[in-house]
Amino acid sequence: MTLKAILFDLDGTLVDTLRIFPQLIAQEFLESPNRRRVKNYLERIGRFYFRKNDTWNHSWFNPELFRAIRVDFDISWIRLIQGLSRVTWQFFKWDQEIHVFPGIPKTLRKLRLKGLKLGIVTNGSQRLLNKRFNPYLKYFDVLVDSKSIGYRKPSPQPLFYAIKKLNVSTNEVLFVGDTLVDLLAAKHARIEVILVKTGVFGLPPIEEAGYSPYAIISVVGDELLDLV
Repeated sequence: MTLKAILFDLDGTLVDTLRIFPQLIAQEFLESPNRRRVKNYLERIGRFYFRKNDTWNHSWFNPELFRAIRVDFDISWIRLIQGLSRVTWQFFKWDQEIHVFPGIPKTLRKLRLKGLKLGIVTNGSQRLLNKRFNPYLKYFDVLVDSKSIGYRKPSPQPLFYAIKKLNVSTNEVLFVGDTLVDLLAAKHARIEVILVKTGVFGLPPIEEAGYSPYAIISVVGDELLDLV
């Protein structure tokens, strides 16, 4: 493999977007701390996907997901909807607390010095991309947000779009992500993927995806630099 480019997921990979999410969930639904229930919730929401005709898709609005969450927290449907609405509002209100992971700027600079092309492929919007990562966009050759192109990961189309813009081939690219959605997108695109452990959901269920990552790293930093 001749590596010419690296594509990155944004939230949970480069940016600590979801750092406060477990805290907000616990505050909203639990009268006293219960790590097991919060962990169950995060594992469920980290697998917000469904399979239809042998194709993987995903949606936040999955009835099975909501039913499972309601059971986890032993609450009514009305309480669930009200609570998730409040959590969502609080999350966006706390958006100013979102920061890049330590060492990201240095890592990006070193990757560029190695002559690698860099890109971001996110299911978020361009507005959120600019808001959360604006000081560091100068390091990237291509920015792909799913809303703009009309496809969301785990569809491979966002990755294909970035690869075409970078003028490289699929066997010259690594994709770095943190979720099952990222792993499935790489599988569908048939490109190598590195999983990072910094996502709030933890490592995705690799066996369910049926696709082995090129490597698993703790954080985007020295481990990634050593690999490339």
